[in-house]
Amino acid sequence: MTQNKSDIYQKIGNALKEIRKEKKLTLQQIEKISTLHAASISLVENAKSNPSIGWIIHYCNALDVNPNEVFIRAFAEDFKSQQLDRIFDKFASYQVENKPTEKDKL
Repeated sequence: MTQNKSDIYQKIGNALKEIRKEKKLTLQQIEKISTLHAASISLVENAKSNPSIGWIIHYCNALDVNPNEVFIRAFAEDFKSQQLDRIFDKFASYQVENKPTEKDKL
């Protein structure tokens, strides 16, 4: 599964925005409790700017959330898909031998 960078940053931005809204915080409130500017937060949340890991951690500190939560939310569907792919790959290697017919079951 390949993703381009814009997809990755979109997912991270969406996760950050979702967490901020769950905490009922506005961009202006975040700006007051951190050194981050509302405009730069908005750019990141809308995938118009690509944040560094340090920026994400700083923002997570302002949100009072573990950075892991952001990545788990951002990539949950990708993780599920990868797990399913692995499971399907394992089962694909098994051969069905002498599958019983309805007559055999009687």
